[in-house]
Amino acid sequence: MNGPSKINDIFFSWFVVCCGIVGAINLAKLAPSMGRLIDHFNISLSLSGFLGAIFSVLMIFTGLLSGIIISKYGPRLAMIMGLFISFLGSILPLLNTTLTNIMIGRACEGYGFLLINLSAPVLLTLHTKIQNRGKVMGIWGSFMPAGNALIILIAPIVYVISDWWLLWEISAFFTIMIFVLAYFIIPKDPKQFKESFSEKLTFLVFKIIKKKNVVIIGLTFACHSFIFLGNMQFLPYFFERINGYSATFSYLATASYCLISFLGHLFCGFLLNKGYKPQNLFIIAFTIAGFFVAFFFGSFDSFFPFYMDPLIKLFSILMVSFFMGLTPPTIFYLISYVNPPSRMTPINYGYMVQIQALGIFAGSFLFGLLVDLTGNWVVIGYLCILISICGILGGVLSSHSVIINSKEK
Repeated sequence: MNGPSKINDIFFSWFVVCCGIVGAINLAKLAPSMGRLIDHFNISLSLSGFLGAIFSVLMIFTGLLSGIIISKYGPRLAMIMGLFISFLGSILPLLNTTLTNIMIGRACEGYGFLLINLSAPVLLTLHTKIQNRGKVMGIWGSFMPAGNALIILIAPIVYVISDWWLLWEISAFFTIMIFVLAYFIIPKDPKQFKESFSEKLTFLVFKIIKKKNVVIIGLTFACHSFIFLGNMQFLPYFFERINGYSATFSYLATASYCLISFLGHLFCGFLLNKGYKPQNLFIIAFTIAGFFVAFFFGSFDSFFPFYMDPLIKLFSILMVSFFMGLTPPTIFYLISYVNPPSRMTPINYGYMVQIQALGIFAGSFLFGLLVDLTGNWVVIGYLCILISICGILGGVLSSHSVIINSKEK
């Protein structure tokens, strides 16, 4: 495919990031609202963690099926549908403010996020040049921290004049705006998406399920999501309720966590374009994440008594955010090479994201549950060390698998 110029590649990539930000702000708006929702509905930490995790439930069960739907009807339609479903999920709790409606709305936003998250990298793979792949995936991967930071920075301003429901109104307005722009900006799908399938659905499903490299990439992404999003969901609550900081400082610290990760994503795109090996990026990211998350939550306090200063611990969690930014672009980069751009591409992404969603679900839920059970945040540090080791193993295995297969082709 003769793609657009490099300038158009970059412009299109940033617009797709704006689409991704819709999903990111829907996911992240729970973090600055956590304390208020706990108070408003009188719920436990574990139930509030489930509110964060429910976002991923539909991703766990429908990722592969959604990839097949995108492959059949095209990524353009899937993106537009994802934006509209996200809009419905945002306005539902505003019509009747109940815990049930919030859960249903989170499920809708979760499926909208899934369609956006699946169709976006497919659109980038189809409509940008292969020589810009590393940079383009670096830009796309930044959608999550960019959206996270945006909504968390807005939260303190919102809470001066209103409450958590205004965040839902803002996300709904932003979503419908991007929905309209997407209709006019996203190019039509290539002809291959207008042709009927030559293979049976069951054959396609079994063909994808047998791809071990996609499974390993998905598990590696699950480890990343477990650590990064699990931390992000509870950081405002931890800073304010446990460390005693002001609400404004807690939101700004969490926003900084997201913004610094945004820089890490862009830096990763630069490194990939320069030819850095994906497995090395995974090793660096997960090693630093495991150690510094444990350090932040006090798992090493007895070993480092002179480094318990709150500023040093704040710096440690920001270090985690930057180096965790090396992971998603590398994952999108690898999965884009599993097959050449084709109708198999969204199915690969769907299967990978379905596995990744296990990490999104487990991080939010287990963080809250373990703290409820033990009464101590130290357990999160030990858990993240274990998940980081799994992430390193998955990253190395997936990198070797994809690189070897792409060279054979």
